[in-house]
Amino acid sequence: MRPRTMWPLVVAAYRGLPAFQRERVREMGFGSILEIEPFFVDPPLIQVIRDRWDRVSRTFLFPWGHMVPSLEDVARITGLRVDGEAVTGVTYADYTDLTQQLLGLEPFGQDDHERRMVGRVALLQSLGLAGVRQKADELLPVFVERAAGLARATYGQDAEDTVQADRNLHRFLVFFFGKMLFTTKGDGIHCRFLGILDDLTRVGRYAWGAALLAHTFADLSTGTGRETTVGGFAPFLQVWSYYYLPLGRATEVDPTVVPLARRWLPLVSTATYAFQLDVLRRHVRNFPALLVVWEPYADYGDADQPWVVSGRGLFRQDIWVHCLNEIEPLRMRLAARTLGLHQCWIDEAEPRGIGRKTRGKAKTVDWRTRFPEQFSDWHRGGQVVTSDATDSTTYLRRYQ
Repeated sequence: MRPRTMWPLVVAAYRGLPAFQRERVREMGFGSILEIEPFFVDPPLIQVIRDRWDRVSRTFLFPWGHMVPSLEDVARITGLRVDGEAVTGVTYADYTDLTQQLLGLEPFGQDDHERRMVGRVALLQSLGLAGVRQKADELLPVFVERAAGLARATYGQDAEDTVQADRNLHRFLVFFFGKMLFTTKGDGIHCRFLGILDDLTRVGRYAWGAALLAHTFADLSTGTGRETTVGGFAPFLQVWSYYYLPLGRATEVDPTVVPLARRWLPLVSTATYAFQLDVLRRHVRNFPALLVVWEPYADYGDADQPWVVSGRGLFRQDIWVHCLNEIEPLRMRLAARTLGLHQCWIDEAEPRGIGRKTRGKAKTVDWRTRFPEQFSDWHRGGQVVTSDATDSTTYLRRYQ
């Protein structure tokens, strides 16, 4: 199976951009995540984590209680902005006009009435990266630099040629979204973000970190249980586990850099996938509850992390997060212990209608008007999480 993420090639495509284009990407808020050196993605660990996902509560169910990645986790681990305009708007069944105008490429789909995708090979070819593969004896950093050189030779270098510069940047952003930030199954790359990318001056205003969380939750809730990765930026959940569940799957090699994903070097095992999976499942099942780290960032500051500073007002909120047709509830009240609160018992029901409706085949949908309550909730800033529990004993009895 082809891996969802093409992280090294995306980073190579970014490094191949001329300096003025890289500056535009940084101004959009993507510089920090694109400057993380690609590292080993740990399929057994990701599988064990996604095994614990509960579609009703939209949280992970571990032996010691509910846990859920938060907007603070996204901001600190990836460096993406989690506040700002909701990543929402209109999606279409046919993106022919937008792909021709913005990418200079032809879309494809299941039939003539659904042209939502662009081909991976065609997009890679437009970036100068078609057919580029890491050689058997080639170290990953060497491969990334070699691929960056190929991309660099393809891009236009003239900042005055705004038409070509914008087209190159649109192609890069679609590749970045489709094969790193919002990955999905399949070979094609979805065009659903083109409406937002049409005006490049507005791209930096959106809460792309919140969109990553929405996409991750949606993918976890629609999986078959046999996946060995997760939609979106797979290393996010991997690094998230390093902070909350120290299972010994990585080494912190630089405790000073940000975002936090840059600090870790995963350990690579020669054991089989099945063996690692079995061992990890037993380790999680028997993991001492006292070793769970509920507030890993309690002593962390926010120096040189503007994405943390700007998003801080949302870190303690229950809120709906948006990624166009993926609209998901972030229920921090079910993991109040990560906020330094005692956990009380809360009966939960699955959010009715959201999952089914957001994955329909409607031709043109404006998700702001389809789900106005959830859209308004984002702009109100959600609801602050509080707890009147004096301890978590009652919750733990009910949970067990």
